[in-house]
Amino acid sequence: MKRAFAFLMALTMAAGLLAGCGSSSGTPAASSVAPAAPAASGAAPAAEPAGQPAGDADKIVCGVVLIDMTNQFFVDMIEGGNKAAEDYGCEVIWKSADGNFDNQISLIENFIEQGVDCILVDPLDSEGLKPVIEKASAAGIPTITMAGQVDVETNYTTVYNDEENTRMIAEMTAKMIGEEGKTALLYGNKGNLVSDLRQKGYYEGMEKYPNITVVEQPTNWDPPTGMKAAQDLIAANPDLKAIHCVSDAVTLAAYQAVKTAGKEGEIIVTSYDGNDEALKAVESGQFTGTVLTGAKKTGYWNIQVALQLASGMRPAEKVLNLDTHFVMTDENKAKFAEMGIEGTSDVSVINPAQALEQAGNYRDELYDPDLLAG
Repeated sequence: MKRAFAFLMALTMAAGLLAGCGSSSGTPAASSVAPAAPAASGAAPAAEPAGQPAGDADKIVCGVVLIDMTNQFFVDMIEGGNKAAEDYGCEVIWKSADGNFDNQISLIENFIEQGVDCILVDPLDSEGLKPVIEKASAAGIPTITMAGQVDVETNYTTVYNDEENTRMIAEMTAKMIGEEGKTALLYGNKGNLVSDLRQKGYYEGMEKYPNITVVEQPTNWDPPTGMKAAQDLIAANPDLKAIHCVSDAVTLAAYQAVKTAGKEGEIIVTSYDGNDEALKAVESGQFTGTVLTGAKKTGYWNIQVALQLASGMRPAEKVLNLDTHFVMTDENKAKFAEMGIEGTSDVSVINPAQALEQAGNYRDELYDPDLLAG
């Protein structure tokens, strides 16, 4: 190729599903999450929860810093997180960094000052957040970097099978375009673990095909930016055969650029996250496929993890995994199975109707009345 996270007390998540969990990828390995338990004999004691913000002193308060609160994935994630807050009687404070790294730092510092019980953040720059994550740790506040690794003792990382999933998407794309030609990759931003792993996986997949050229543009997870990037790439590469984007909200915008250019049916479009509109796009044939992470499920799950950390429980693993599903029509599922791509026999492939059902049943799947039992 040319280069141009008891997680639940009664639930064990899939081992080895972390993108970047494969030891061969150079990113941290993670195994099935063992039940979390209070620190005990021989283990380092968990930090005491920090003082509560003003309000119900018995209520756990979690502060969450998102990249933004307009991207549909984050909107759905908030909905799922609020359902967890309702189910477990906690409070969740949501804040948007509006795509600005300095804002993320300021918002985390504000949560430290407020004395919340756990801080969650979707990092724009994982390494850059280390000093403020250390500050939270010193204040006795555990943290979760959602899709971002920060090497601090009290920090946990929640992730998906991003790298490996995207590698398989890339290989499927390569085979569908005859193993030659030009493809485009629209990624989020450098330094965000999800974006980095999905970007890495795409190139890993395409490396097997020397007659394929990949062109790329960042989108900062912003749909209008993604649309403009797609427009520019299509204009500059009239022979473009495929576009992959690392987030459905941006892919939906990029598809409009494909449509405006009169390239529907000519340019294969693939995506990631599995929001409702993307599932409809798969059903209609606009997208060849996407990956269902389930934004509402992701929000619910992360708040569950935060509640356990705030209660003094500590999972055995520092990297916690959530399962994913490939989503494509039954016709494309059959083609995918016949391609002989490494790893496909071990993944879940479902159709859009099944994906909608999966996405809507996250509370039934995840709710545990004994979540915080000692």
